Amino acid sequence: MTSLGTSGNEELAKARVEFRTAGADFALLSSIHNVTYATNWEVPDKFGAMDANAYAWPLLLVAARDDAAWLILPDGQLRSATESARVSAFYTTATLDSFNPTDPGGSLEGALEAALRDAGIDGGSGTIAVEARTLPFFVARYLQNALSEWSITEADGLLQHARWIKTDREISLLRKASAVSDAAHTALADEAKQAGKTEFAMFAEISRRAFAEAGHDISLSGELVTGPRSSTVLYPNGPRPRTTEAGDAALMDLSGRVNGYWFDCTNTHVIGAEPTAEQRRYGRAAVAACEAAMAALKPGAKASDAANAAEAAFASFGLPMAHYAGHQIGATVNEFPRLVPYDHRTIEPGMVFSVEPGAYQGPDGNFGARAEKMVLVTESGPEILSHFEWGIV
Repeated sequence: MTSLGTSGNEELAKARVEFRTAGADFALLSSIHNVTYATNWEVPDKFGAMDANAYAWPLLLVAARDDAAWLILPDGQLRSATESARVSAFYTTATLDSFNPTDPGGSLEGALEAALRDAGIDGGSGTIAVEARTLPFFVARYLQNALSEWSITEADGLLQHARWIKTDREISLLRKASAVSDAAHTALADEAKQAGKTEFAMFAEISRRAFAEAGHDISLSGELVTGPRSSTVLYPNGPRPRTTEAGDAALMDLSGRVNGYWFDCTNTHVIGAEPTAEQRRYGRAAVAACEAAMAALKPGAKASDAANAAEAAFASFGLPMAHYAGHQIGATVNEFPRLVPYDHRTIEPGMVFSVEPGAYQGPDGNFGARAEKMVLVTESGPEILSHFEWGIV
C-alpha cells in the first residue's frame, strides 16, 4: 500500500524529540488531537455510525530513535488516511461488514501485534510512552501482557510540550480556520440586523457560510444565545427555537475544526436596535478586555499578564471579570497555557491564542457580552488573526 512516509512531517519530528529526551523508545498515541498532530491527517471526530462500529479509534505507534511511525485505524478510515497521513505503514481493524461477520476486537489485537512486530518490539525490554487519558483498556491490558518487561510511562505531557510552539504548517492551518470563523461571525452580524428570526434560522445561515468558506462541512460546537440567555454562561448552550426581539443580545461563541485545527471566536451584537447605555458598557468592556489581553501577548510576558490586563480593563468599566481570559488553540480547541492569573508560564513566538474575556448581568439580568479573537504571537508582538468587526463599539 502506498504511504506518504514521514519525510517532511515536522510535527512528528518534534514529538519524537520529546519522547527520546524523556528516555522513551516508543510511544503509542491514542487521542484524536495527538494522532492528528503527529500524522498530519485529520482524524475523524468520534461521532455517528463509524464510532459505533469501530472497536477503537486510530492509534499511532511512534519510534523515538528513528523515523518510523505505524498507524492502526478502522478500515472505513483508510482511504482518507492514505491521502494525507505521513506515516510508514497502515494497519486496519475491522468494523461492520454488511454480508459477513467481523471480529473488531480480534482484528485490533492482530493489527497491534503486527505493528509492534514490524517496529521490532518482540520481547526484550524498553520504555513505551502512552496517553493514559485516552488509551483503551483493551490496549493497555494487551501491552502489559505482551510487553511484560517494558516500562510504560505517560506521553501526554510530552506531546503538550511538543505542541507548545506551532510549526509554520500549523500556523497556516490556524489562519485558514480563523478565516472560516470570520465568515461565521460576518454571517452573525448580518443575521443580527433584523429581529424576528429564530436562533435555529440564524444558526442555519451561519453554518452555511462557515461550510462555504471551509469548502466542506465541518464540526461546529459552542453556543448561540439571544436575549436573557446571554446573561449567564451555561456553555454549550444553543441555538434554541426562540424568536428574537429588537434590543435582544445575540452572543455567539463558535468553535470549529477545519482540516484538523480549530478556531474559537466570540462576538456580541444587539439585534435590530442601537445598544442601550448599559448594553454598550458591557459590550465595550468585553472588547476592551480582549484587546488589552491580546496586546499583552508579547514574547517574554507571562500568561497571567494577559489575564491581569483583561481584569484591569473590566475594572475601568466597573465590572468584574467573569472567567478566564483565554487559552492557546491548535489541534484541540483549548490548549495550554491558559490566560488565568495563576499561570505564569512564558509567552513565546509561535503560540496561537483565543482570547475570550466576558462580563454578564447574571440570572436576574438580560444581557451579557463576550469578545474573542485569535492571535498569533510573533517576535515583534501579537498579530490578530481574526478580522471580523466587533458587534458593539
